[in-house]
Order: sequence, then C-alpha cells, then structure tokens
Amino acid sequence: MLIELFRQEPALVAQLLVDPLDIDVPTHRRAALAPTDLNDLVPTEFRADAVIVLTANGDTPVLAIVVEAQLGRDRNNRWS
Repeated sequence: MLIELFRQEPALVAQLLVDPLDIDVPTHRRAALAPTDLNDLVPTEFRADAVIVLTANGDTPVLAIVVEAQLGRDRNNRWS
C-alpha cells in the first residue's frame, strides 16, 4: 500500500524528503513516475518499487528518487 501511495501521488516523495528529513530537493514543477527497470551493465537486473522523477522547466529532470519498501530490518542491507 505504501508504494501505491507514491504511485498515485508522486509529488509526495519530494515533500517527505524535505519536511521530515530536511533533505535539499532541487526546485521543480512536476513529479512523475518513471520506468522501474533499473538495468545495469552487468547481467544482474534490478527493479524498483517506484521511481519518481522531478522535472523543472519543460521536461528537464532535476532529481530522480527510487522508492523501495522494506519488509524487514536487514543491517547488512542498510544502504542499498
């Protein structure tokens, strides 16, 4: 349900980064979902739960945010 919230309201992710987490987010006009396939040059393929792209003037991307729901705490996986 958490991921569906971001899919329905992509602008919410930027607001949550700024307000409770005090993270600087570039000035933007729009937040939109982006493809969730996160392919790398190595054979491993990654998929995200949601990817939101903030755009400024026109369609110029200023920040991309990958949202992943964690089902449990894994100290070995803290920053990935």
